[in-house]
Amino acid sequence: MLFCAEITDFKIVHNVLRSIAIKDFAILRPMEEGLKVTLDDMKCVETSAYIPCNMFSFYRISEKEDIVLKVSLKTLVEILNIFGDDGNPNLKLTYNSPGSPLCLVMKHKDENITVDCEIRTMNVDETRALSLADECDLNKIVINASILVDLLQRLDNFADEITLTISPDPPYFTLKATGIGGESEVNISKNSESVTVFQCIKTLTSQYSFNLIRQILKVMTYANKVAISTGESGLLGLQLVISSEERHMYVEYYVTSIFIPE
Repeated sequence: MLFCAEITDFKIVHNVLRSIAIKDFAILRPMEEGLKVTLDDMKCVETSAYIPCNMFSFYRISEKEDIVLKVSLKTLVEILNIFGDDGNPNLKLTYNSPGSPLCLVMKHKDENITVDCEIRTMNVDETRALSLADECDLNKIVINASILVDLLQRLDNFADEITLTISPDPPYFTLKATGIGGESEVNISKNSESVTVFQCIKTLTSQYSFNLIRQILKVMTYANKVAISTGESGLLGLQLVISSEERHMYVEYYVTSIFIPE
């Protein structure tokens, strides 16, 4: 057996996976430190969810080989929702060998019900060797997630592009939405109580598709903190910290810029 894990409370895991399930398939990589789920879209966006091993009541992987498999994320989310919000079932995941299905067994605590499912797995053609976090090494801000959600929702919801500026000078952090209806802008100071980290090497202004930024809003509502980081290329990284009973899982979201003003 290559991978086996059990979790007694997977509601927050299900909510996070459901929120990021904007693509059909995901790459699962069980690692010693936990399970990484990455959406299979490497063009202009990359989304990954990290479920640390301490969120599982049992977690074991084979140390003999690198374990990587592709599954239908939408199917996985649908299976996890079989019991809905009724009760708090246990979940067991097993993956025996390359090409074998991912097996899920869910047991309802209050009712004597067991659901046994298998999801077909696929081989992964290639994996990204370079961590995108290494490219976002220029500026970094850590902010309360609820504040960032509020700032984004204040902008024109019909706008096509969003421009982000991080600067060592006031107003420090600016979001500007541009669309047919005109422009809308919000700012936040590095001295705000909601900002816990502000590291800015130099002013950087980059423009992104607002539709791609909106994709992360749903899962951001579950987060406590968001780290916003940028690199010279304009790559934007959003790292979300999501807490559940003093344990934390993480979501990383990377978006490439469509324009960097000179």
